[in-house]
Amino acid sequence: MDTATLVRVLGTVICLVGIVLCWHIGRTRFDGLSSEKLLSVANAHLSQSSFWKLSAFAGIVLVPLAAVGIANYHTFEGVQEVAACARCHVMRPMINDLRNPESNTLAARHYKNHWIVQNQCYDCHSDYGLAGNMEAKMEGFRHLARYTTRTYSEPIELRGRFNNDNCLKCHQDMPKFEVVKSHQSMKALLADSSTSCLNCHGQAHPTRAERTPGSADYAKLMEVVK
Repeated sequence: MDTATLVRVLGTVICLVGIVLCWHIGRTRFDGLSSEKLLSVANAHLSQSSFWKLSAFAGIVLVPLAAVGIANYHTFEGVQEVAACARCHVMRPMINDLRNPESNTLAARHYKNHWIVQNQCYDCHSDYGLAGNMEAKMEGFRHLARYTTRTYSEPIELRGRFNNDNCLKCHQDMPKFEVVKSHQSMKALLADSSTSCLNCHGQAHPTRAERTPGSADYAKLMEVVK
């Protein structure tokens, strides 16, 4: 059983437990519970009133928090997929271009040549390590909020400057990279992103002009993602 399936099963179980607890809590008259009558729970002995108060706390607070945590884990994993980016129509130009075998943008070449096997968007737009993953996922949540509230304009653009580290984490120290003289002479400039990899290797995605509503290429780039 893979992690995603396990999370779904666990989330379903937690939700069912929460429903059952809330149903029982709703049918319980707390003013009629005895503080002297003891109930055995595993190796512990609790008064009837204490047991139901703890059950109410679990059903109203702990179980919902656990369900939210499970749901967010699933969401955090899901945002790594290309399909997650494709759900927002403003991303269609990038996704359609990525999947277009006739395109020669940097993203399309990585995709069609299987240089990155899966999660291509996430792999190029996140740094290694926990901090990088969290930053990329929080950025994804920001995108979702902007998209949901319609507080964006087309064509969308990257905030700030693309960090060459996202390219170098795969290419640096590879034999094909190291033998290129310009890579060696510009190593310091590439390392601190003073010079962009795109200066030599071309656009990563369609240009702003192509992605602008009303342009000659816009309709094709906005076709429904299949």
